[in-house]
Amino acid sequence: MPFCPKCGREAGEGTRFCPQCGQDLKVSVSAENTSGQGSSAIVPDEVKGWSWAGFGLTWIWGVFNGVLISLLALIPFPLFGLAWAIVLGAKGREWAWRNKRWDSVEHFKNSQRPWDIAGIVIFSIGAVALFVVVPLVLVGLIGLGPWWWWW
Repeated sequence: MPFCPKCGREAGEGTRFCPQCGQDLKVSVSAENTSGQGSSAIVPDEVKGWSWAGFGLTWIWGVFNGVLISLLALIPFPLFGLAWAIVLGAKGREWAWRNKRWDSVEHFKNSQRPWDIAGIVIFSIGAVALFVVVPLVLVGLIGLGPWWWWW
């Protein structure tokens, strides 16, 4: 006897729809898709991991992915914003899975990939600005000339 993948009730042979919930038995439903169920959602291992989008795009990514707690990154204390960026990088993918309904793990991954690429680009631009441009500007403002002239 087949069982309904949605509610688990036993369905008779040759039955097209589940007698309990009406699920089309010819269409496969992923029983493990718990996305969008809030804190009770079980997060698959494939979803867990670092979110470059959460880290680099913080509140922008959060608003579009249902992670409204990401708005805390807008609090105007630099270390607080950095701390929240790290938290969103570490937990963002799990929160996005729990707070928004996704068709499947593959759908989630395909949706997050462009966000992650954008997050890496933003992080890279920020890192170059912080470690290359800012020191060069500071050296130029002090009047010492470019740092490589001293070697």
